[in-house]
This record gives sequence, C-alpha cells and structure tokens, in this order.
Amino acid sequence: MKTVVFSVIALIALTGCAQKQIPAPIAYKKFNAPLNKHLEAQTGDALFVEGIFREGEVIKIEKRVDELIPGSMFVPFPMYIEPSTLSLTRVDNRWKYYCADESYSGASFPGLGSVVRKGDCVGIRISTDGVQHEWVVDNSIYNRGLNTIWSKNMDNESVKSIKIETVKTPIEIKELKRIIFDGYYGGQLHFTWEQYNGTNKESKEFIFDFKNEPTIVGIKGNLFTVYKADNIKLVYEWNRFN
Repeated sequence: MKTVVFSVIALIALTGCAQKQIPAPIAYKKFNAPLNKHLEAQTGDALFVEGIFREGEVIKIEKRVDELIPGSMFVPFPMYIEPSTLSLTRVDNRWKYYCADESYSGASFPGLGSVVRKGDCVGIRISTDGVQHEWVVDNSIYNRGLNTIWSKNMDNESVKSIKIETVKTPIEIKELKRIIFDGYYGGQLHFTWEQYNGTNKESKEFIFDFKNEPTIVGIKGNLFTVYKADNIKLVYEWNRFN
C-alpha cells in the first residue's frame, strides 16, 4: 500500500509544475475521393467516399537512447530505446505520445526488474504546441490502471535531432464512409456500404444490374459511373458526393 501512495504522491509532484494554459488538441483532417477521374478497385477493395481522421506520425531513432527518468519519490530509474521507429499512439489536450515497440525499448526499477508491460509507452512526448519535448515512460498498465506517467526534459541536442514524418496509416478515424466492391457475378454488381462514426457502424448491401456499358450507380446519394467490371476488378469514376 505504501508503494501505491508514494507513486501517487510522486506523480502529483511531477505534474504539479505543468503550465495552466492548455493548447487546443491536434485538428482532424478530411479527405474525399477524387471526382471525374477513372479509378480501379479490386474485388474486396474499398471505394473511399470521405472520412475525418488524424494523420499518423512517426519519429525515427537513429542511435540507442539511455536515460534516467525521475520516478516514485524522485528515485531515478533507467529506460532505453534501441534504434527504431516511434509511432504516434495517442493524443490528449496537452501531449502527443510517440511510443517505441516493446521489443526495442524497456524500463526497469532497482529491485523490481522491468516496470513496463504490453501497452505501456516508452518513448517521447511532445506538447501539442510543439514547445516541450520529453522522454517519457507511461507504465500505467504495469501499475494496474494507476495513472503513472514519468518524464524528463530532453536536452537541446536531442530535440534538434527529432524529425516528425507523416505516414499513410491514420492514428484515429473519427468518421468514415466507404463502399466495398464485393464483385461482379450473375450480371450484377455487388457492393457493401459502410459508415463508421466513433464506435458506431452502419452496413448495408446494394446490388445493381450491369451489362458492360457505362452505368450510373447511386448509393446513399453518392453517384459514380461504372465503366467495366468482372470478377477481378471494377473501373469507375466518381460523379457526385452526398
């Protein structure tokens, strides 16, 4: 019980100096499929209509990192990161967390051994305004749900070495509307409409006759022209979005 109390006290002490001003969270971006352009989709592929998402980001670590992080009662504990890629895993109102794969990172405490479990974060956190950069160990899972996040300011040299790159895989999809091409058989086009909104999902199947000539198809107010179709692929063009 004392260990838990010490951890909570230390956490309060470590976070007590935080700035009162809270920056706005990272903005979502919106994408649409291109209009009036011939496109192809394989059977089983998605014809993306539109979505709202947060871009994925990564930071590449070129050389091994070894740091001592102030922990419970400010007792330092070692953390390390091998050369690897840190992925943006979560964003809150103040911080962006870039975490290393567990096979390339770790943290330990004297007498306890490893103090991180699968799902914990060893890596870097950067304030959403881009001003603050810290080495971070979030071992809340190891501590059975206690909010235990330990950090240390990065030195200027380390900060200068950070290069954030965007990646195609988004960190979060807030809303997504898409149409899946399920195939062409029996003289008919088969599609599935999917709409994601947070944790909610709507799905519905649509079937249209197709006689190998340009045919306008409408699904949920979204119009596209199908030019060619077989059991392998679809050639189409978006005309209008709802």
